[in-house]
Amino acid sequence: MSPNEEKIWRSIQKRDGQAFEIYYKEHYKFFLLAACNYLKDPGLSQEIVNDVFIRLWEDAGTLRIQSSLKAYIYRAVVNRSLNELDKNKRERKHQAELSRRPEETFELKGMEENELKVRLYKAIDQLPEQCLKVFRMSRFEELKQQEIADRLGISIKTVKNHITHALKQLNRVLVDWNSLPVWIVMIKYFFWHFN
Repeated sequence: MSPNEEKIWRSIQKRDGQAFEIYYKEHYKFFLLAACNYLKDPGLSQEIVNDVFIRLWEDAGTLRIQSSLKAYIYRAVVNRSLNELDKNKRERKHQAELSRRPEETFELKGMEENELKVRLYKAIDQLPEQCLKVFRMSRFEELKQQEIADRLGISIKTVKNHITHALKQLNRVLVDWNSLPVWIVMIKYFFWHFN
């Protein structure tokens, strides 16, 4: 790490918000282009770069960076981009498999399935107000985390926390339920884009 980078990194580790912001602004476009090079999606690339910087800020006190700071962030952005491509590839493959199966495979049938659906919607309605807003915007309106954060005037981290809390609540309903095939079907309805 160059002396200048080491100085900046030490400042960030000491929770110097101004040093962090300056570094972010100076290098943001470079990392955004790196992500776009893989993803071809500026919005998703922006989300990944922001997530990497958020994690860097949150973990600065415990991170040990051997190479340069820029190289470390670049590698993190590339890894996240590759993971996203891999996830999208798996989702497309799964979607293709689903489209080859009869439509009735995905219809909820019978009283048990309807009861589970009612329980899940009831669990959603019982979420705290802000958590419910975030969850609906994410799952039903299919907004990206940054879009939700911008609309509600909250941080991406807060958005993620609300989504995690909501999924944990819904998972409790699923864990209590004994019907595995129904659970698999319900994944399509509630968790399709979000692993």
